[in-house]
Amino acid sequence: KDARRKMGVPSATEFSIGQLVDTKKGVDSVIRSAAAAGAVITDEPHERPWGIYSGYFQDPDGHLWEILWNPDSSAP
Repeated sequence: KDARRKMGVPSATEFSIGQLVDTKKGVDSVIRSAAAAGAVITDEPHERPWGIYSGYFQDPDGHLWEILWNPDSSAP
């Protein structure tokens, strides 16, 4: 639901791939790069209610990606 995509027929490939990055700016950069490479942005990066910052895109092959920054992952 976060990716704002309609549910389809269940399949083994219906999932999102998550990529953790070091900063919020990193999320923005990856999303911009993906769009420049032909991906469709399905949800612009923004703060999520549970404390992460993330955005979603669908690559030209149809794979759904979530690029995210988690403040808890930055702690030593």
